[in-house]
This record gives sequence, structure tokens and C-alpha cells, in this order.
Amino acid sequence: MTLGPDSAIRLGFTAGRRDIELLAGMGFFDVIPDPARPFRVTAEKLEATAFGTAFEVSSDASCLTVSVDHGLVGVEVPDAPPQDRLGASEWLTFDEGTARIERGRKEPNQIAAWRNNLIFAERETIASLIARIARWRPGRVIMADPSFGAERVSGVFDLTKPMAALEAVVTPYGGTVRTLSPYLTVISRF
Repeated sequence: MTLGPDSAIRLGFTAGRRDIELLAGMGFFDVIPDPARPFRVTAEKLEATAFGTAFEVSSDASCLTVSVDHGLVGVEVPDAPPQDRLGASEWLTFDEGTARIERGRKEPNQIAAWRNNLIFAERETIASLIARIARWRPGRVIMADPSFGAERVSGVFDLTKPMAALEAVVTPYGGTVRTLSPYLTVISRF
């Protein structure tokens, strides 16, 4: 297991189960199959069960995402139609605010690319990207004007330069990134 910055988990390992609750942030899990001890990651309302696989789970601004590097992952979301298992290079995002589920494919090197200081985004919301990139900044990053948080952004963002990444996300939509102190960054539309 590899956790991203500002991430937290709760373990629930027993003789019959391997349960992990993602409390915040993101994690990459490389799982050895063991039918006698299923491996499950929960994040808020989303549950991902591994079937001998490597996969990422992230929680960013009410968007829960599962991306599969290799193998198979079963995904369950309450009050949603049953989802087929995700295979290699597939992802699923559940937006808790709208209850919208989206699915797609990524190149394998794009999954959990944050481990190499990159984020590959394809039509992700500004709010979820800001939440993810903010993990690489000290202190807090606040959206003073959340009205444009639902806008969609695609691109590749360098996490070794999080301020430049934040600016690249919001500038096309009229957003401005201001550092008010080493521990407070404010994003607004003015």
C-alpha cells in the first residue's frame, strides 16, 4: 500500500477479511489474491473489492474514484445500479453530490501517477483537482468562489510545482490563485 500526502486509513484485518477504510486522500493497493481473506477498500459510500490486482482509490471533494492498474476490482455504490467489475486501465468515479457515476479508460502509466508527481486528468471537476493538488501544498487551499468548481478540466499537472498546477487548472475559467501566507492559498474568480 502506498498513501498519498494528507491521506489516512483505518485497518480492519481479521482471520477472514482484509478491510481498509480510506478516511481521506488517496491510496494505491497492490493485492495478493487470497480467496479465504477478501481485500476490500471503502471510501465514504464506495466499496472496492480486489480480485488479485493493483488499483487506486481516491477521495477528492466528494468525488470517489477507483482506477485499476491490473487485475479486476468489483465496485459497489449504494442506491446505484450494479457495476460490472473494472479491469486493467479502467476507472469509475462516483460524485457524492450529484450521485453521478462515470466510467472510462486510462493508459496504465496514468493510474496513481501521483506516485511520480504527476496528475493526469480527463474531464475532472475543478473542485476535485484542486483538492488533489492541494495535498502537495503546505497549509490549506480554499476556494473562495466555489461556483466554478463543477467545471471540467483535462490535462497533465506537475505536482513538484503545485502552485503552477493550481493556476493551470483555474486560469482558463477566470480563476486566480493567491498565496496569503505560507499556510493559506485562496482561489477565487476575481
